[in-house]
Amino acid sequence: MLSRALAARQFSTQELKKTALYNFHKDTMKARIVPFAGYHMPVSYPIGGVQEHLHCRKSVGLFDVSHMGQVRFRGKHAKDLLERVTVVDTQALADGNASLSMLMLPSGGIKDDCIITKLKDDEFYVVFNGACKYTDLEHINNIKAAEFKGKDVSIEYNEDRSLIAIQGPNSQHLLEEVLGYKRGHFDKMGFMVCHASGVNFDGKPLIVSRCGYTGEDGFEVSVINEDIEKFVHKLLDVKADDGSHIAQMVGLGARDSLRLEAGLCLYGHDLNETISPIEGTLAWTISKRRRTEGGFLGYDVVKKHLDAGVDRKRVGFIAEGKLPPREGADLVTRDDKRTKVGVVTSGAPSPSLGFNIGMAYTDAAHSKLKTELFAVVRGKDIPVTISKMPFLPANYYRPPN
Repeated sequence: MLSRALAARQFSTQELKKTALYNFHKDTMKARIVPFAGYHMPVSYPIGGVQEHLHCRKSVGLFDVSHMGQVRFRGKHAKDLLERVTVVDTQALADGNASLSMLMLPSGGIKDDCIITKLKDDEFYVVFNGACKYTDLEHINNIKAAEFKGKDVSIEYNEDRSLIAIQGPNSQHLLEEVLGYKRGHFDKMGFMVCHASGVNFDGKPLIVSRCGYTGEDGFEVSVINEDIEKFVHKLLDVKADDGSHIAQMVGLGARDSLRLEAGLCLYGHDLNETISPIEGTLAWTISKRRRTEGGFLGYDVVKKHLDAGVDRKRVGFIAEGKLPPREGADLVTRDDKRTKVGVVTSGAPSPSLGFNIGMAYTDAAHSKLKTELFAVVRGKDIPVTISKMPFLPANYYRPPN
């Protein structure tokens, strides 16, 4: 289930917005709607979050992620601005390829995580988290004004486009069916590859990226707002050979449990402005060139953490019993001293595995695999064991050689 903190996450300074699919969720699909990231968003549908989760793992789940910020960076110096504010290596990105990256602060903390796609040398497509997108853009524009005055770089936030995530083992077949392609059309399209031209729906261009937030094969498809409901209906109408529907709508609750099984961070919970990429075990997002040359905000802190190590680390854990440790629960040693050594940042029952899992930050000495601790939940000691992530093997698609 969606944590209370996650369900309540919203902008208090503005009226909640609605995605272009709001009426579809509420009236057609009878979704339960909650405030999230400044929007009215579906948390679950009538079949319930557990069944939504399992259907995504078995076939296809559809997620409305239109609250995310879709932004274009254009111009000769677009790559320079992106390399200043994030850890991305634009030189290592081929045209049409994408990378997870961290939007950085001078303190070395993470302002947000984002997906950066290089469309060509002077154009990038970036997707930011919904709850952070406005402050992200303010932050980037402040750096642009201070350090890139007179430079050739523009930033365009695309509010006229929706974003639908198609996730699960049958995602490619479903998308090919709806777009009228033969089976195997996307066989050469690997994980973290984007087609920003040449793919159309009703004669209008789509942006199709092979990525997602579940650990499954899948796509994120950017569709103009006026076409999104028709597009989703088409996806839901496709049936398997046995007459069952291939796809099912999935809400925020199952989205949270799916990403947790996949070991993926949720910004504002597992990552925040006080955590560096190294503490968050995200050093792999920083290429060798960027580690050596630096140039991004907070580089001095990140370099120090790379060289000298860190005092705390993000870890995964498996919990015993029926009571799942949730965000904010303390982790303590199992000896008589019961020393506090960490705190839970995400936790939930795993529908796929049948037991409770979570993420936490522990001091480095207690971050090793198989370390046994207690999570303190409602005054009870819940045995937890530090575990590798992801909790389920990733099923990201790799083209055959």
